[in-house]
Amino acid sequence: MEVAFYAYTILIMASCIAATVSMLSLYAARRSPAYLFVAIAFLLYFFDLTFIFQSEYLSHGVLHDRNMFYAIPSPYLKAILAMGVLESVWIALCYYLNKRNIVLLVAPAAVFLTASLVVIHFLPEGSLRQWCFYSTREVFTAWILLFTLVQYRKASGPYKAGIRKLKVPVVLGVVFCILIVIENTFVILLWQPSTELMNSVAFLFISERNITENLLAFVLALFAVHFSLSASQLRSKDISLPSQDEAEKCYVDFTIDRYCEKYGLTRRERDILCCIVEGKDYQNTASELYLAIGTVKSHTHNILQKTRTKTRQELLQDFWRY
Repeated sequence: MEVAFYAYTILIMASCIAATVSMLSLYAARRSPAYLFVAIAFLLYFFDLTFIFQSEYLSHGVLHDRNMFYAIPSPYLKAILAMGVLESVWIALCYYLNKRNIVLLVAPAAVFLTASLVVIHFLPEGSLRQWCFYSTREVFTAWILLFTLVQYRKASGPYKAGIRKLKVPVVLGVVFCILIVIENTFVILLWQPSTELMNSVAFLFISERNITENLLAFVLALFAVHFSLSASQLRSKDISLPSQDEAEKCYVDFTIDRYCEKYGLTRRERDILCCIVEGKDYQNTASELYLAIGTVKSHTHNILQKTRTKTRQELLQDFWRY
C-alpha cells in the first residue's frame, strides 16, 4: 500500500509539472501574464506535494502519535504555499478578465493569510483548528468561483462569450470545492478511526492530504495541458489569411477590446485592426469602412506605432500572442 500511495503522489506531482511546462510554453508564445500565473500556481502546488512526500518518506509510513493526526506540520510554510497557489490563480483570472486594480489583486491573499495566522495562533491544537486552517483554502477558492460567476452574469456580448470559455474549470471548481469540504469535515471532525487503521500506513497518508483536492489538481492539470495544445494550434506563424474557424472568431471577439485598451487604440483604429485581423488589405478595409485608402494607411501607421510593431504581419503576430 505504501508503494501505491507513493505512486499516486508522484502521478499528481508529474501532472503539475506537465501543466507548468505547458502554460510556460503558452506564455512564451503569447506573452499573456494569465498563462504565467497559472504556471506558477501548478509549480507551487508541486512544491506543496513535495513537502508532503518528504514528510511521509521520513516517517517511513508510521504515524507515531494519534494526536499527530490533527497536527498541522509546518503551518507557516503550508499557509504561504497555499496562498501562493490560490493568489496565482486569482491574479491569472483578473488578468484574463482585464481587472487590474491593485487592491482587488492583493486583498484576497491578504485576507487569506491573516485568517490562516489567526487560526494558527489563537485556536488550540486539535481537530477544529486543523479544519479551520484547511477550510480557509476553500473560502478563497469559493471567492474566486463566485467572482467569476458574478462577472459572467454582468457581462454581455463577446466579453460574456470569453468568460464562458472558463465553464469547464469553474464547474470542476464548484463540484470539487464542495467535495473537499465534505472530505475535510468527515475526516477531521466526524471520523473516529479504529486502532487497527491507526497502526496502518493508510492512516499516515490520510492525515497528510486531501484526496479530493489532489484529484482536482490532477484534472485541472490535464485540462491545462489540453488547453495549451489546442491554443498552440490556433494559429501558425503564417497568419495573413482570414479564417472562418469558430474558435478563432471567439478569440478575436473576446481579445480585441482588451488589446485595444492595452495600447490605447481609438474606436476607428479598433475597426481597422479588426479588418487587419480578418486578412483584409487596404482597399477592402477602405471599402468596408467607407474611408479613403490614405486614411486607412494613416490609421494603420498609428496602430503600428502604438503597438510598437513595424509591419502588419508583426502586428498580427503580436495580436495572436496576446
